[in-house]
Amino acid sequence: MTTPSPDQVPENWSAIASAYEQSFESLSSQFAAHALELLRLTRGDRVIDVGAGTGAFSLLAVRAGALVVATDFAPGMVARIRERIAERRLSNITAEVMHGESLDVSDQSFDASASVFGLTYFTDIAQGMAELRRVLRPGGRTAIVCWSDPAKLEILTGVMRAITTVVPEFEPPAPRSVWARLAGAPALRDHMQLAGFHRVEITVSTRTLRVESPDTFWSNFTKSVPHLAYVFKQLGPERTATVGREYIATLQANTSDGIAAIRVDACIGIGYV
Repeated sequence: MTTPSPDQVPENWSAIASAYEQSFESLSSQFAAHALELLRLTRGDRVIDVGAGTGAFSLLAVRAGALVVATDFAPGMVARIRERIAERRLSNITAEVMHGESLDVSDQSFDASASVFGLTYFTDIAQGMAELRRVLRPGGRTAIVCWSDPAKLEILTGVMRAITTVVPEFEPPAPRSVWARLAGAPALRDHMQLAGFHRVEITVSTRTLRVESPDTFWSNFTKSVPHLAYVFKQLGPERTATVGREYIATLQANTSDGIAAIRVDACIGIGYV
């Protein structure tokens, strides 16, 4: 049996839910909003969010008038969504622990399904796609978001450059992250069509992550994804701090106002049943 990546272990995501929310949600929510716009929901549509993380897409869908079931395989992520539901006193959303490869919901029970970066970590991407389709009623649609070009994903490639600059002898430990298995418009289109989605349309969306507080960002960023947490644990605190200073300085040098900013491309696939 293949050893799972750190990104495929529920407990690892539970452990970093807060750091993920603080570091990435300001970016992922921008793509979630674009995906929601492309889905063209109508008030009262039933929507399932698969691999919901801390709930960026789900909470936006509720605001749009949808009836939402947010799911994630990590209990810590689901606990955070439930906290946010309670804080906002929302009544048209529930959050449940479910694995996206075997959703505990009936066939054809939703008007729309979505997975914003969640599907990229699944062990069996094809099975995850099949589940997103299985739960849709005839005429239903899905929105799937993945990164565009791994080689140009500056938020991560910049980290590796900083590590190479500061600690040239360091080799990132295996296992590597698995997210790049589903990246780019051609791969996303192929996977969606093989899963049986029709009228597949891929939109490349560009958004920007602005880093207002570099120290706070870096502190959370190093723990924000299991694979990153794994790498930085191997580096140790002192070298991690030095890498962070190099990373932030490079980002700041490439902006006009001195505030570190990262432009990121993602692909949003819309498909119909």
